[in-house]
Amino acid sequence: MLRLTMLRIERNLKQKMLATYIGKSRSTLSSYENGKIIPPYKIILNLKKILNYYEDDLLEEVDYKKKIIRRVK
Repeated sequence: MLRLTMLRIERNLKQKMLATYIGKSRSTLSSYENGKIIPPYKIILNLKKILNYYEDDLLEEVDYKKKIIRRVK
């Protein structure tokens, strides 16, 4: 799961609501969350601001059970 998805869930935001905040469709946000599409830099900045998250690893995949972290290319 990408950190983006985890942050959205932790903040009790539905995909549709977050997608509306960034001006994208729910399916586009889903593609960001699944690593199918890398969001443009401006969208990444908006996501960080909305989610109140300022680290550089927003698009890293995290598996806390296995403690695996990998960057999405």
